[in-house]
Amino acid sequence: MVKAKPMPGDATLAPRGYLTLATGRRGYLEMAVDMALSLREHTELPVGLAADGTLARLASERFGSVFDAVRVIDDRFLQGRIRKYGVAEASPFEEVVFVDADCIVLGPLDHLFASLGEHDVAMLGEQLTREDDENHHGFSTRRLMERFELERYLKTNSGLFGFRRAPAREIMDAWRSCYLDEVRPGLKGSILLGRWMGDEIAIGIVGGRLGLGTLPAPHAMFWPQEFDSIDLDAPAKPLLHMIWPPPPDLLARLLSDMHRRRVQAGVPPGGTEHWQAEVGKLTRMRWRRRVLERIGWW
Repeated sequence: MVKAKPMPGDATLAPRGYLTLATGRRGYLEMAVDMALSLREHTELPVGLAADGTLARLASERFGSVFDAVRVIDDRFLQGRIRKYGVAEASPFEEVVFVDADCIVLGPLDHLFASLGEHDVAMLGEQLTREDDENHHGFSTRRLMERFELERYLKTNSGLFGFRRAPAREIMDAWRSCYLDEVRPGLKGSILLGRWMGDEIAIGIVGGRLGLGTLPAPHAMFWPQEFDSIDLDAPAKPLLHMIWPPPPDLLARLLSDMHRRRVQAGVPPGGTEHWQAEVGKLTRMRWRRRVLERIGWW
């Protein structure tokens, strides 16, 4: 197992830090590096990586200057779409703000740690009741609440959230059990209708049951309808999550800034293939979603 570098304070855990995740393809590690370098422009706190064994070894060998700690995700989380559920167990920090690898940080995020004074887990999103009915990855939130006998449902984007390590381990185990025992067997037919049965559905169900907290408004993340108006020289929000294909000029500027950061940090170049592939996937997703919207399935 790859061990974390020595951290300030506690010999094992630092009090507070950021964490990201990379498993499977090498491209996810390259994106995590670009995210971490953008984050370092806006914080003095340590930045850690949770990864599978292969990418953890590669990160330690090739990107030792980027991550203050590298930890290996337990094998029981390396199946399906539940990898993110293992970050609390793998965390080298006691209080954590998690940022997805496919994000670029445009401004300070340190203020989000204040939410952990009130919540063990604080997600980006909102708690909905049965009086609300919103679309979450193609699912009606009201119908999800009826199906799983919920009074509330946590509609969230899991690209950004905060947690306190010790209590979050139990909560994320509940996410895992919900996904494997309830969501996957109970909703598997939904993919035929174009719905996405990702990690956030189980988070939403458990989040409603436990009344998990939310990060403060206004939300720190740009939403798809805001992508066309993003000004990287004066960003209105501190986080760009690649959940929608960016306009070509915005993508070109992002890639240029990523290259600049790597050169300045003395980090091996990563190329653009992984980001271009991600944008290609998002472009296909956008087309598919628009088709489903036209026929009334989304």
